Amino acid sequence: MVADLEHHVVDIDGLQIHYAAAGEGEPLILLHGWPQHWWSWRHVIGPLSEHYRVICPDLRGMGWSDGSPRDYSLERMARDVIDLMDELGLERARLIGHDWGLAIGYRACLNWPDRFRQFVALAGVHPWTLDGAPFRLWRAPWHIYVISLLGHTATTRLGITERCLRAWRHAGEFTPEESETFMRQMRRPVADDATIRYDRNLLRRELPFFANHYRVLRQRVQTLHLNGEYDPLTIGVPDSYRDYADDMRLELVPDCGHFIAEERPEWLVDRLKRFLD
Repeated sequence: MVADLEHHVVDIDGLQIHYAAAGEGEPLILLHGWPQHWWSWRHVIGPLSEHYRVICPDLRGMGWSDGSPRDYSLERMARDVIDLMDELGLERARLIGHDWGLAIGYRACLNWPDRFRQFVALAGVHPWTLDGAPFRLWRAPWHIYVISLLGHTATTRLGITERCLRAWRHAGEFTPEESETFMRQMRRPVADDATIRYDRNLLRRELPFFANHYRVLRQRVQTLHLNGEYDPLTIGVPDSYRDYADDMRLELVPDCGHFIAEERPEWLVDRLKRFLD
């Protein structure tokens, strides 16, 4: 763990949003995925904080941040990132997003490209995946469909959340203590509600939006997209982004599943150091 790690809370959209931070220098924002929180970056915060001011917020409803009874759209959650930057007086930042954080990061870069120097997307599909994606890729995130349909029954009685922590990892496994660190926060009613609202919004609004508009979306922020070689959620992601991005590349992380920062932290830090300016 990082010796000089700090914890802060800021007010964003009427919510108390928690973030952890370490280091000095240019800002580097790390957005976690589901079903996790800022602690998912524990292995990389230290090395990255030697060169950057590393900022790891808990997304609304996740970790130690407040939940909202309304908006879990990518637009609003991307706006949370911009509002956090404004609160901290950050004109521009580098951005890394995993899973949920990947989707939010893409939305933030598409909406506010002038606010981000570079973007690293970890473990997910890009906004132009509909252009060439195989059908098996859309079958893989079955949990989203089940949670959207069954709601609290899926997240509590069926134990889908904890099952995903186990099934999506390829290299190594989470210890019982690590799993409980994430599950303790995921059992909060606000986290359960956030999960259901996010997944339902994804199916009802986000996927139809990108299906209708991906041809007119352009990524102007320099982007590195990394997917685990054995990540069941990303096998088959096409390279169709080439027609819609100024400077973007898609690479596979060897011997890795979905949780890149925890399965291959040394590899990731080395790759980030070579990519980030």
